[in-house]
Amino acid sequence: MSLGLRPHMDYRAVAALAIFIFTLYLMVRRPYRINLGLASGIGAILSLLAGTVTLSDAVTAFMEIMDAALAFIGIVAFSLILDYLGFFRWAAIKVIKAASGDGLKLYFYTSLLTALVSILFANDSAILILTPIVVEVIDELRMGSKERLAYLFAAGLIADTAAMPLVTSNPVNIVSADFLCYSFIDHAIFMGPVALATIAMSLVILYCFFRSSIPRRYTTEAIECLDADRIIHPSILKVCISTLVAVNVGYILVSINRLPVSIAICSGALSLLLTYIVNSRLSSGSCYEGLKSMVREINWDIVVFMASIFIVVQGLKHIGTIEFFKRIFLESLKLPGFLSILSPSLAVTVGASIMNNWPMTILGLLSIRDVLGYGLDDHHIAGLVFSNIIGNNLGPHFFPLGSLAIIMWMETMRRKGLSIRLRDYLKVGSVVSIIEVTVSSIILWVEISILGMKLNIPLDHLRY
Repeated sequence: MSLGLRPHMDYRAVAALAIFIFTLYLMVRRPYRINLGLASGIGAILSLLAGTVTLSDAVTAFMEIMDAALAFIGIVAFSLILDYLGFFRWAAIKVIKAASGDGLKLYFYTSLLTALVSILFANDSAILILTPIVVEVIDELRMGSKERLAYLFAAGLIADTAAMPLVTSNPVNIVSADFLCYSFIDHAIFMGPVALATIAMSLVILYCFFRSSIPRRYTTEAIECLDADRIIHPSILKVCISTLVAVNVGYILVSINRLPVSIAICSGALSLLLTYIVNSRLSSGSCYEGLKSMVREINWDIVVFMASIFIVVQGLKHIGTIEFFKRIFLESLKLPGFLSILSPSLAVTVGASIMNNWPMTILGLLSIRDVLGYGLDDHHIAGLVFSNIIGNNLGPHFFPLGSLAIIMWMETMRRKGLSIRLRDYLKVGSVVSIIEVTVSSIILWVEISILGMKLNIPLDHLRY
């Protein structure tokens, strides 16, 4: 029976779907321990060979993610240099000492430190750098397995939850801002209040889950040994804080001038790198080994992943996936009240949980771009754009494979000899995810419908 499609269209649709499913399989199962870049790269090559995407699509993919890729490298490099200078260890020790042996204070202070690092340095950096420090701390405090879970979930889920307020807090935010041509300031105005409300709610929810596991008191004697190594010099600390302030001012300046955000963070990373080199030569005479170690620790495969998954997802246009989400978005605009925000947020949440938030971000953006051609007003545009952000930032918490940051969090703990069973994760992650998405959608609806906030996107810059 004919489906009414031309034969070559049938072939491309089947091939695109098969390649996408195969790519997801490689990303999830990681046969032969291949990394994400190689997994998605194989999918991209197959897409080009099968003709589901063109070389022009590949070039477009590279151009679309270039700013996000450079910003990601800059953010991770910036964070690693701070870590090598002892900045994060200094911050962790300050938090532990401020809690003064109170387990509940330590729980909330650790969560807030994680959130702050995620906001300023992106969720991936927060996961990669703070999780090992948290593991080291709970080892020194001689905590049991249940007590460990409380602090580890605080480090993992809160880091991913706090990735919404700034464009640079999550690479998917950078891709969205670059793709739809809105600014760093636009994003912060809309998502700042949403993120603060969600972080507060998440802290309460996680506390309710783990309140019986959080120790009432802990001994501070063991913490003194953490202070023995890599103490940051006061002058270096001032340079670190000054550079951090300068980078955030830079974000605003490049946003006003409609320049890529990667300019600000890469400039800051280079400045801090010079500080590290000078400090290393003054203290030990050599910085070569440290630089080699930093280069190895940057997740280069994630950069390949960004471009490759964009290529693979482009092929899904042949099976109507983009049209499917476009219909969902258009129908959601007809719903009353905050349901017009919650509906697309939940649709994206489901997609991100099933296929990972990177491909879902791209599908959402391609669908939104098509929807914008229907002449929507600025309020509806804001609702769709930031519903996609909410769903792709918070939705992946539902299932651990939905977010790269959560995958890295679980892998980091596994390397440290700690593991979280899927059942235990789902008990927490699924509940936290749905509540977070709902709360965020309500706040966004209030901003748009009650406060009258709107987003003006230069439609002439978009390709339909």
